[in-house]
Amino acid sequence: MIRAASLAALAILAGCATVAPPTASPPPGYLSSAQIEPLAAAISALELSTSPAPEPSPDRWWLAIAHAELRPPFAAQHFDCALGTRLSARPRPGLTRLMNRLLSDATALTRDVARRHAPTARPITLDPSLQPCQRITPAMSAGSAYPAAGAVAGTLYGEAFAVLAPERAEAVRHIGEAIGDSRAVCRMNSEQDVLAGQQGGRSLFATISRSPEFQADLEVARTEIDAARAEGLTNPACAAERRALGPAGDQLGRGLTSDP
Repeated sequence: MIRAASLAALAILAGCATVAPPTASPPPGYLSSAQIEPLAAAISALELSTSPAPEPSPDRWWLAIAHAELRPPFAAQHFDCALGTRLSARPRPGLTRLMNRLLSDATALTRDVARRHAPTARPITLDPSLQPCQRITPAMSAGSAYPAAGAVAGTLYGEAFAVLAPERAEAVRHIGEAIGDSRAVCRMNSEQDVLAGQQGGRSLFATISRSPEFQADLEVARTEIDAARAEGLTNPACAAERRALGPAGDQLGRGLTSDP
């Protein structure tokens, strides 16, 4: 019964993530092409591997399905449990703008790295017997898996939330890393693709954090995060998330004053 309840909660979260309507075109990122190019060059020479991740538990599989939603504002829900709040309870336009601009930079970095070497096949392309966790379009099948775009975005989000809520920095960074790991669980990327994406995300954030525009958006988003945490709401999927993440999930729940 406990496992069934956990899977049901994650299914609700995943369903909310995957059926959401498309949003308007996101704003431009914080960095120019000239700023992104040297960051892309620094990670394009890593040794490539296409080995799929080990078979995940059912709980981790459902969490990976939820993590496939990277579009703001929907992606903010992935950090609810680490923050002890429910960000989707009401609009957070400042946070959405910040995350959209980070996602634009993540996309630009991924494309720049991918164009520097021959396309790397996805695990699901190399082995059609593998089950992906999302619908696959022809463009996704044909596109290069290296680096994992979801790992770049997840790392950027985690780093941003660590600045927005420094007392929960370790927890939100772990969630950002887990979002990247979910791309390997989903068979969309190899573990090496994910590692490259996480490295790229950290380098990208170090440069973005020096942007005056980012700092201005950060102040607006921080006000919204503080207000959200004061509302006293929690996400009902938090217990399922902790179960999916195992011991690391239990560690994430510690220190919250309103943990479900």
